[in-house]
Amino acid sequence: MKRLINKCLNPLGYEVKRIVNKHNISYYQNSYPADSMKMKRFYNIGAGGFYHPYWTNVDYISEWYASNNKKTSQGIHYDLFSKSPMPIDSNSAEVVYSSHTIEHITNAAAENMINEAFRILKSNGYLRITAPNIDLDYRAYRNNDKHFFYWTKRYSIPKEWKRAKYNKPLNVATIEQLFLSHFAASVSTLHSDGISEPIDDKELNELFNKLSFEEALDYCCAKCCMKIQKKYPGNHINWWNPKKVTSTLEDTGFTKIYLSGYGQSFCPILRDINIFDNTHHKLSFYIEAIK
Repeated sequence: MKRLINKCLNPLGYEVKRIVNKHNISYYQNSYPADSMKMKRFYNIGAGGFYHPYWTNVDYISEWYASNNKKTSQGIHYDLFSKSPMPIDSNSAEVVYSSHTIEHITNAAAENMINEAFRILKSNGYLRITAPNIDLDYRAYRNNDKHFFYWTKRYSIPKEWKRAKYNKPLNVATIEQLFLSHFAASVSTLHSDGISEPIDDKELNELFNKLSFEEALDYCCAKCCMKIQKKYPGNHINWWNPKKVTSTLEDTGFTKIYLSGYGQSFCPILRDINIFDNTHHKLSFYIEAIK
């Protein structure tokens, strides 16, 4: 087939080139022992629909993420809220990656996840975490910058905002509720199945005027209902920024911690933006740690 296509296109000055291996297999073969690739000792926590032949997905089967359940069932089915040990041997993992997961779980669950990552990693193994940066959300809220919340366009389409359990299109939402719904979704007045006494605009403004930044954020997150979160695991119920993640990593025992950027990992295999760092990089931060 390639010869036939080349025969047709070569006179026009085109050439069909070999398709580059999308999984960058050579990166792994040049850097890691064959046993690690065979046993898939690279772990993506909260992996969703992620796939790579050398990686193991760690995620939780749910109706909300039904389209990802097949890939999850082929990996490790694990509930982060259980705060139990992951079924992975200590000091066996080469790399652990987690993208846009910790904002869906409590502080205690996130601390356990990072503790487990530290436990399972080999010496000099990498952990990379990416999540929404609350500092950027807060800046947009204070500056009345609705353009920052670019997903309002998608969730102004009736099919989309109803599916996501909003009670109105986001293009008519206030800046206060756009901000609140991005880190404490079920507490916002926008949630169609949220808590019985959501935080309205006036209360939110008072909270951030009277309390410290972190205290106001924690107050809102504390009102999130775990029963609702179990029903809608796509909700955000926590806030993170580089400072908070760094502190958690230090408490776990990591000493080599550094702020990274989109596609800028110290670990060569994690620079592949075809499969990593491809979730909302406009609003994300990236932190890495080496055991």
